[in-house]
Amino acid sequence: MSAQNTPAPPRPAAALPEGRTASATGAARDGLAAIQQQVLWSRLVAIADEIATTLVRTAFSLVVRDNHDYACSIYDARGQMLAQSMQCTPGQAGSTPMVLRDLLAVYPPETLAEGDVLISNDPWIGAGHAPDVFIATPVFRNGVLVGFTCTCAHHADMGGRLGATDARDVYEEGLIIPVTKLVSAGVEDEALVRLIRRNVRMSEKILGDIRAQMAANRVGAAGILRMMDEFDLTSLEPLADRVTAHSEAAFRAAIGRLPQGETVNEVFHELTDDAGDPIRIRVALKILEDRVQLDFTGTSPQVAKPINAVLNITRAYCVFPFIATLCPDLPMNAGAFRPVEISVPEGSVLNPTYPAPGMYRSLLSYFTVEAIMGALRKIAPDKVMAPSGTYPLWIQKFAGTGLDGRPFVTHYNAQGGQGAFRDRDGNTAVVFPGNIASTSVELFEHDGPFLVERRMLVPDTGGAGRFRGGLGQETVLRVLADAPVRSALSGGRLVEPAKGMEEGAPGGLGHISVNDGAPFRTAGRADLRQGDRVRLVQPGGGGFGPPSERAPEAIQRDLDEGYVTPEGVARDYGVPLVPAAE
Repeated sequence: MSAQNTPAPPRPAAALPEGRTASATGAARDGLAAIQQQVLWSRLVAIADEIATTLVRTAFSLVVRDNHDYACSIYDARGQMLAQSMQCTPGQAGSTPMVLRDLLAVYPPETLAEGDVLISNDPWIGAGHAPDVFIATPVFRNGVLVGFTCTCAHHADMGGRLGATDARDVYEEGLIIPVTKLVSAGVEDEALVRLIRRNVRMSEKILGDIRAQMAANRVGAAGILRMMDEFDLTSLEPLADRVTAHSEAAFRAAIGRLPQGETVNEVFHELTDDAGDPIRIRVALKILEDRVQLDFTGTSPQVAKPINAVLNITRAYCVFPFIATLCPDLPMNAGAFRPVEISVPEGSVLNPTYPAPGMYRSLLSYFTVEAIMGALRKIAPDKVMAPSGTYPLWIQKFAGTGLDGRPFVTHYNAQGGQGAFRDRDGNTAVVFPGNIASTSVELFEHDGPFLVERRMLVPDTGGAGRFRGGLGQETVLRVLADAPVRSALSGGRLVEPAKGMEEGAPGGLGHISVNDGAPFRTAGRADLRQGDRVRLVQPGGGGFGPPSERAPEAIQRDLDEGYVTPEGVARDYGVPLVPAAE
């Protein structure tokens, strides 16, 4: 997950790896075991990073190669997750602890053979929508299954209606691959490959990314085997039990430092349910001695709109805010998910039943972070941040024929401002909490027939406060193609801005329009022609604390750097200032 950094040193002593003995006893033996455990743990994270590096270096699509929309994980033979790569999206990474369980329910370990590769993009098994494809590779040592490597990558297309911003069921959102053997004992399933090729746009790009995932998994498998040979390990399971227990214990200890208590918070979305009422996310938060309980009873029922978030993705964004605020350096594995217990009513927008649509589940799932932060503020106010303009995720999809006469499918991703914190300003132009990279202008123009005419920060869009919210940004895209270009334009905070916290002001609104036409009020589609311009304004983050308490030198610095205008300063802070002379 995005909060992941260098593995923390383990505290408890542990048994030595199989095949090793120690002549020392007592504290010396325990110390040696702890050192070896840390070496092995760090090695696992390094292997996961190697998987990610291979995926990026071999991927075909911009969304994987350059936006880094993926997660990479390592598991033991039981399907228990041991490590993730440093770079992961919280949604995909938070879904991976459960994925192997569902894969192994279809293909139990005893049915697997060397050379097998499993695949699925079923939203109810994976990360909530069809573009996220999971590929898992069993790892065998001396004929014995010892673990798995697994990658999840967001693919540029999985068929169906492009974007499907108004889909009413999951069947409109593209091809769904149930848990299947893509490769059996080294032999690729040609029929499945033909099925995928026939159902997706830019099949060479999609199949190229799928094969990049398989290649990355093979590199990870080789790394695991080298580690096991070097340390004479016959199984990963004892190590898995130790590292997951350590992560669990560290997380529980961090929770134990919070005040105990319970509270309720509600967030109302600008999107409406099927009855026309604002969608509600309601969470009851209970902090106990060493665990957190979240109950989403009262959350709106699932809707016939592509924004429903399956339980797996909801769980991911329930764990994320606690990891990010309490122990951001904690290495992620299965143990890090155990202290957060969630209850989500089946049939709600955060736990829909099949076949609810969910292509744009990030329009909703990211708001669980805001709901949890609002509840946590009432118990531990020093741990929270104001609502952000960086969610919901803004991602634009385009398909058509390029200037060279070849078909193209591409994405454009950029975000606005993060909410302010109790002790600092919010970050600007970051993808929070999604943790993917913003799209490079140059790469986007190379990937499709577009010219980016403008990309700039928008002054006065960061919510005023003792600490200011991050700024929104504006992008104007012009179509160069002779042939029509289909688009799916998705964003949020188009009607309701990110609110401030503790008297902080709200951030600026988002805006989507084509050729200066009427602004979109929800995500939508447009057929674009040569010369058409798409204007995107990502919203700003909410401020924290009363604007009257902002330090004058901070206001002056914002003015000098162009983050605020003199008019905005007078309006929001009530002080007359002018920019410093250049």
